[in-house]
Amino acid sequence: MKKAGIAIIFLFIAAFVFSGCVKKVSRPGKTEFAQYFPLNDGDIRIYSGSLGKAVVKGRIGNLCTMTFYDTTGRINWWQDYLKSETGAQMKNVVFNLAGMPAAYFEPAIPFTPWSVTVGDTMLVTAAEIRGDSVNTHVRVMIQFQIMAIEPVTTPAGAFEDCIEMRMSYKTRDNSIPSIFYGDSFWWFARDIGLVKYESPGDRGELLKARINMVNYP
Repeated sequence: MKKAGIAIIFLFIAAFVFSGCVKKVSRPGKTEFAQYFPLNDGDIRIYSGSLGKAVVKGRIGNLCTMTFYDTTGRINWWQDYLKSETGAQMKNVVFNLAGMPAAYFEPAIPFTPWSVTVGDTMLVTAAEIRGDSVNTHVRVMIQFQIMAIEPVTTPAGAFEDCIEMRMSYKTRDNSIPSIFYGDSFWWFARDIGLVKYESPGDRGELLKARINMVNYP
């Protein structure tokens, strides 16, 4: 019994002594991708290009509506996003233009970066459901790729470590034109959102913004 007791005491002392020699390694913090596309009620972003003025309003729970205006204050379209801790997914887009039907996505398609590793790709399939007279369904395939992590400077400011993401949008039935098409490139800044974009026939950058009660520049 004495030997067993001495052995237990020795192990306890050894564990106590050697525990001070173990190097503690802190794990890197988890990237919160939702911060790359803030959707606070009242946020305002003004872009060059066709995006124009984008205003977040009418947020209900995790459903956020972003409305886009032209230079005269007329509504061009609005988009609904589902917001979560992992980012934002586009649920629908509704145009205020004659001959342009609304489009609903099932499931909602990602709109924000999901990785900080350059070269990472993700393939998503969804149904693009048109709000037309025949309720047209189009099967779409979207490939996302992280292109770069780089600084971006716009009239709204200088933003470090922006995530550049490419979105390649295709349909399985080429006879039906899709709402979106081709390759688009999007640059997202942490706590700001989209600061620059290039899409077929259009490009723009953030001119100024008011996000979470902070003005840029």
